[in-house]
Amino acid sequence: MGPDQFLTPRLSVFHWRDELRDHLLRECLEDELITILTPNVLGPLPPSMQVQDRGISHWIDDRCAESDILLVRQKHDRHLIGLMILALDSAHKSVPTVHIGYLIAETAWGKGYASELLDGFVAACTSGPAVRLVAGVGRDNPASARVLQKSGFTLSRDDSSVDTEIYVREIGAPMVP
Repeated sequence: MGPDQFLTPRLSVFHWRDELRDHLLRECLEDELITILTPNVLGPLPPSMQVQDRGISHWIDDRCAESDILLVRQKHDRHLIGLMILALDSAHKSVPTVHIGYLIAETAWGKGYASELLDGFVAACTSGPAVRLVAGVGRDNPASARVLQKSGFTLSRDDSSVDTEIYVREIGAPMVP
């Protein structure tokens, strides 16, 4: 679906499966997530992505059931600053389509981490098979739309709605049947 891990100048990005398998590491991750999944970070997301009353452990389990999650940590101190969410869309057959999303901790906003994360992900995808990346952003979140545009995504007016702009980026040559 995409790379399981990659590095950027300031970030180490990798799948969270190893941390979830180890009980102590999962507990630490849950504590870290509670601090970054604030109402402002989760606010633009649909109700299914909110932590709600069930707690962070259920939130993690729900994400595992529907998508792949990459942890975004600062390289120099391994501090968790965000998540990248990848969900395969099986409806598109000719080129695999992956819906991507990212959550960046409020303390890391405005420091270029989202752009660095997306640029690193796109670069890591270029060494694999063709893929179509799709990202949605609320019309009330122009900063996130600019991040996508800077990373080479283009607005798909046909797929966008009144509330959400859909951005697309195709990487690699299409597969030949």
